[in-house]
Amino acid sequence: MSLKKFRKKIKSSLFYEIIRNYFVKSIPSYSESFGEDIFIDLFFKDLSKGFYLDIGCNLPKKGSLSYKLYKRNWKGIKIDISERSIKLNNFHRKRDVNLNLSVGKKNCFVDSFIFYDNCSMNTVDQDFSKYTEKSVNKKPEIKKIKQLTLDKILSIYNIRKFNFLNIDVEGNEMNVLEGFQIRKFQPDLVSIEIHDDECPPKNNRIYKYFIKNKYSLISIYGWTYFFSPDKNKNIHFNFKTK
Repeated sequence: MSLKKFRKKIKSSLFYEIIRNYFVKSIPSYSESFGEDIFIDLFFKDLSKGFYLDIGCNLPKKGSLSYKLYKRNWKGIKIDISERSIKLNNFHRKRDVNLNLSVGKKNCFVDSFIFYDNCSMNTVDQDFSKYTEKSVNKKPEIKKIKQLTLDKILSIYNIRKFNFLNIDVEGNEMNVLEGFQIRKFQPDLVSIEIHDDECPPKNNRIYKYFIKNKYSLISIYGWTYFFSPDKNKNIHFNFKTK
């Protein structure tokens, strides 16, 4: 085996990923792009303990929007379609419940499109998988995976109230929302990706979902949009929705 192949094999191992995540430095932001977790931490600055749901959680520290909260003694449920991702989260974030599932609008089994063990662009959305295939020039491994609605997961774990919801599911966002009674649980803050040329994206289905359910768009970091119930005054700004 050549040295190059040996290094590649080592870097693809679970042990390497555990070590790589273990020695992440304490930095102002763990998110990969725009410092979204700084805004989240500021939003909840007065809440010493809380509960989050992180759907499409990927890595336990690097790129995580919930890790700053975890460091402040929060806990929650984290979900990802990548087995490797969940193994890493089980190792590094033991207070959390970490689930290898898909989340969608019905309880069933679905195809997952896995490009790499913990690739942030793994998805259960077929159209998005075709986009990713062109982007990374690699065909995905297709695996059947159990899918539950968010309502079902909250029922299983007897969660009646939680504070923060992050949805990062590569094209499957609307299906997640359609399996969730947001008015029943009313999380204080929701972060979700919206890719739209208009800002605010008033004709986007995701945006309309939140406005219909009496949430306001309160901040935008890159393509991550933050929504909070209209009654919440802890906001950066408030677009007129009519």
